[in-house]
Amino acid sequence: EKVQEAKRDLLSLLITCKKRGTIVGIGSAARSNTLLNFTHIDTTLIDYIGEKKGSPKIGMYTPGTHIPVVDEAIIFKEQPEYALILSWHIGEELMKIYRKLGYRGTFILPLPTPRLVTV
Repeated sequence: EKVQEAKRDLLSLLITCKKRGTIVGIGSAARSNTLLNFTHIDTTLIDYIGEKKGSPKIGMYTPGTHIPVVDEAIIFKEQPEYALILSWHIGEELMKIYRKLGYRGTFILPLPTPRLVTV
């Protein structure tokens, strides 16, 4: 029940955010693909996923959901309204790094409880 509730809450939050602006992903970790496929999150909600420069994943697509993986520099250039942290287990650290590098949008932490963060 808790898993299904988290799925519904995340999808609801993403749909609300998508109505207000662009959503991108941060970090194409292996664990993220389980989340994306289980929740059926694809390019209708997430435009692309940013990865560190030099990652062999850049230019590829996420398995099953086919979301493009791009150099994270695009996130800093485009400044999308929302960024879904797909490596939620290190979310606090990633948000600090992204702020330091100049990202000004709102973060979305998907688990354990989906929420918006504006650190």
